[in-house]
Amino acid sequence: MDLIRQIISELKALRRKVYTALFLKARKFQFRRLAFLASDSPMIVIPDLEEFLYTPRSLRYFLFAFLLLFISFLFIPFLSANCSAQSASPAKTETHEIALTFDDLPVHGPLPQGMNRQDIANGIIHALKAANAPPIYGFVNARWLESDPSTAQVLQLWRDAGFPLGNHTLTHMDLNTNSIDAFEKDLQADEPTLQKFMGDQDWRWLRYPFLHEGDSLEKHKAISAFLKGHGYKVAQVTLSFGDYNYNDPYARCLAKNDQKGIEQLKQSYLDGATESLIDGPKQANAIYGHDIKHMMLLHIGGFETVMLPKLLELLQERGWKLVSLPAAESDPAYANDPELPTYGGTFLQQMMQAKHIQPPPPTGGTTLDLSAVCK
Repeated sequence: MDLIRQIISELKALRRKVYTALFLKARKFQFRRLAFLASDSPMIVIPDLEEFLYTPRSLRYFLFAFLLLFISFLFIPFLSANCSAQSASPAKTETHEIALTFDDLPVHGPLPQGMNRQDIANGIIHALKAANAPPIYGFVNARWLESDPSTAQVLQLWRDAGFPLGNHTLTHMDLNTNSIDAFEKDLQADEPTLQKFMGDQDWRWLRYPFLHEGDSLEKHKAISAFLKGHGYKVAQVTLSFGDYNYNDPYARCLAKNDQKGIEQLKQSYLDGATESLIDGPKQANAIYGHDIKHMMLLHIGGFETVMLPKLLELLQERGWKLVSLPAAESDPAYANDPELPTYGGTFLQQMMQAKHIQPPPPTGGTTLDLSAVCK
């Protein structure tokens, strides 16, 4: 675009020189009338054309000058329009693909003042629908339906929106601190609820609670074999910025009507999300030499109803395309299973550990002490 502007400038300068030369030539031949307008559309009137044309050198001079003027008037508007079009067009950004996922349905974190669980679900669903999101998986801990049957409405709202459900175990059980047998039973105890709300649709996706996939390689292999035998796929995570940590301080700030504290939380959340969106592709490039399709871990908490629209705007601004969980997991990168002494953290963190890759320097993110906000 700068080159086009330079060409336009040079053509205009050349045109001004031609005008001047013609004027001087006209004076030399003592034309009775020669008018030049200062605008980009000059008018030339030559009454005594015969006197001018009888001089061969002058004729050549005139034809050459006319040719230069013709070229300048022909190309300057074209180049200007092209330059303007390029300026008006937004800069192309690299496109990344991301599947959003929500853990801990139907209950996560404290209820903010003036809200119930259905309000939280509706707020999140509305934001996703407004962004034309693909089907978004919510991962269920069905124990809450036993203590509060009304929370089943959250699962129904999720399904009515066309969003699928997956397994997060009945009680959010930590595999690293429990036996394989106990974990398998807890996982299967969650299935009747999934079958009820999902019918014959695909609910056999497991999100490991705490992202803990086993505290030994043997335990990890054993549970992986169990999952494969029961038709399960693992819903991996590559992007996580601790969104769950914001729900407690948000409830405190709301109860105190502390708007300053809420603004601090909002900025901290966006800083953390931005860091995750920058660092995830950096980690993928360090492992594979290119980016991969990503999965972001979110939770169905009260503060998410405030920040999810802003997060979706951030994703759009930074060139991230929303895709479904199955579409993201179709990336060949997820066919790899790192062999580690203990499993925890995101998939990319596990792969860097397995390949002995030093993590890229963090971008920065947030430094806000959430535990101190609105105390």
